[in-house]
Amino acid sequence: MAHYEVRQKAAFDWPLAVAAVALKLDGSNVQAARVVLGYGAPTPWLSSEGEAALKGQSISDETAQKAAAAALGSAKPLSGNAYKVQLARVAVKRAILKAAGGAV
Repeated sequence: MAHYEVRQKAAFDWPLAVAAVALKLDGSNVQAARVVLGYGAPTPWLSSEGEAALKGQSISDETAQKAAAAALGSAKPLSGNAYKVQLARVAVKRAILKAAGGAV
């Protein structure tokens, strides 16, 4: 499991986007995954699309990037927070790599 937060400042600031990822690995392949996003919607957002993009795959930079894109594929930003979609993609990708034991 891992989480990754995107902040404007390093300390004493609310995150702009956060992602939490839990992976169940079978060797190097993902057997099951949970992808949850925060600070982009009124409540935490469980992304079944991001989870589906990971299932059966081995974790790589490319797999993490595709899963992050899938996780935010149905995002509908408001007029003042469209920038958060890209921030959330980055948070998801980095949380996936961190959960798999990779360097972020």
